[in-house]
Amino acid sequence: MQDAHVQLEADIAMLEALPVFIAYNANVDAIVRVDEELESFLERPADPGADVPPSPLASKRELAAAIAHTMAAGQGDEIAMTDELATSLESELPPDSQQIGGQAGIMTNLLTALGTAPITYTYLLSERQMSMFEHPETVRYPTVEDGRVSYVPLPKAVNTDRTKINWVFEFREGDECFGVTATEDTRFIAASRPPEFDLTAGELDETIDQVGKDVDGALLAGYHNLTPDHVKDGYEETHRHARDVIRRLRSGGDVDVHIEYAVTHDDDLRESMYEWILPAANVVGADTHELTMLHDDASLGVVADPPSEATPSDPDEILDHYRMLEAVREELGVDCVQLHAMEYHLAVMESSHSPEAVRRGLEFAAVNAAAKAARGEITSPDDLETGLAYEPSAMGREAIELLADHIDETAEDGALETSTVVACPNRVVDEPAGTVGIGDIVSSSSFILELAVATDR
Repeated sequence: MQDAHVQLEADIAMLEALPVFIAYNANVDAIVRVDEELESFLERPADPGADVPPSPLASKRELAAAIAHTMAAGQGDEIAMTDELATSLESELPPDSQQIGGQAGIMTNLLTALGTAPITYTYLLSERQMSMFEHPETVRYPTVEDGRVSYVPLPKAVNTDRTKINWVFEFREGDECFGVTATEDTRFIAASRPPEFDLTAGELDETIDQVGKDVDGALLAGYHNLTPDHVKDGYEETHRHARDVIRRLRSGGDVDVHIEYAVTHDDDLRESMYEWILPAANVVGADTHELTMLHDDASLGVVADPPSEATPSDPDEILDHYRMLEAVREELGVDCVQLHAMEYHLAVMESSHSPEAVRRGLEFAAVNAAAKAARGEITSPDDLETGLAYEPSAMGREAIELLADHIDETAEDGALETSTVVACPNRVVDEPAGTVGIGDIVSSSSFILELAVATDR
C-alpha cells in the first residue's frame, strides 16, 4: 500500500489549477461559544430543549429555544431569523471570532488553499466579507459585458456595503444552557436572509454556459436561503429558474455538478428543492440529519430512530444509512448521493461512476476533515499533514465491514469499493477546534479530487 504521505502529495498535485465554479451563498460567520455569558444575554424559553421554535426566529427567547433544542438533540441545526433579530445581535452581541461562512464561501476558501482555480459567484460581496477569504486574489469573479463573460479578481468585485452575517453558536458535549446539557459537539446557526437574495444573477444566468466551458465541475449551494419574502407565488418559479441555470451551465461543456444540501424547516421550501433542484445534480451531498429529511420528504417511509449525527454506538446504523441513500438516489434519479457521517463517509452511485475516483475522493476528504477539525482552518496544502496524524476511525472500519458483509463484498484496509457503493472511515478529532463547515470541507474536497482522478489529471 502506498505511504499515506506520498499519496497525499500526489492528490494535492492533481488539484493544481483545477477550474471549478462555486455559487451561491457566502457570508461572514460570527461564532459564539455557548456559556453562562451567552445565557445571560438570551431570554429563558418556556420549555428549554423541548421543541424546534418557528421559523424565522424573531426574539432572543426563540433563539434560546433553538439553541437548547439543538443541544438536547445532538444534531447541528440551522433556522432563519428576522432582520430585526439579526440587527439586534450585531449591535449587542460581540462574537468570539469571525470567519468566512456560507457553503460557497467555505468551499472557495478550501479550494484556493489547495491550489485550484475557483470561479465564485455570490450575490452580496462587501469589503468585510471579502476580507474573510484567505486568498481573494486567486478567486475569479464572473462579470458580463455585451453578452460575454469575463473574470475579475475577487477584490475588484465588491458590490455592496451590506454584509450577510450568520450567527453560529458552538457547544461541546456536556455544556449547559438553561438546564439543557449538550449531548454532542456541534452547533446551531441563526441564519440571516437578506431581501436581495433571489437565486438570480442577472445577465450571468443567460451566459452561464460560457462559464461551463471554462470549468471541469461546479459546487452549488444556497438554494435553502429563500424565504417567503423572496418570492411572490411560492418557491417553484424561482427554483425552476435555478434549475434551468444549472442545465445551461452543464450545456457549456462536460461539467459535473455537486449540490450540497442543507437543513431548512420550511416544508414547502424543502419540497420545492427536492422537486426542482436536486434532480439537476450529478452528485448530492448531505449529513445524517439532512439525509433523514431527504428520505422523509421523498415519502420513502419513516426509519424508526434514524441514525443521528452523533458518534454511533451501534455500527449497524450504517445499514440504515445505506438503505436510505439507495432509496433517495433512485427517487431523485441522480448519479450519486454522498453522506458524511461522524465515523465514515459513504457514497451510493450508478455503475457509470468511477469507484476508484470516489474512494480516492472520500479518503482525501477524511484527511481534510481532520485537518479542519484539529486546526480550525486550512490555509495551505501543508496543513493537511495534520489530518494524517489522526488514524482512520476503528468504529468506522467496523461499520464498513458490516456493510460489506451485508452486500456480500469484502472491505479492504477498512474501505469498501464496488461499482455501486463506496465507503471509507473518517479520521475523527475528539476535541475539534470548531465544527462549522466541516461537512462543506468533506463534500468539496471529495468532489474536486474525484474530478481530478476521473479526468486523469
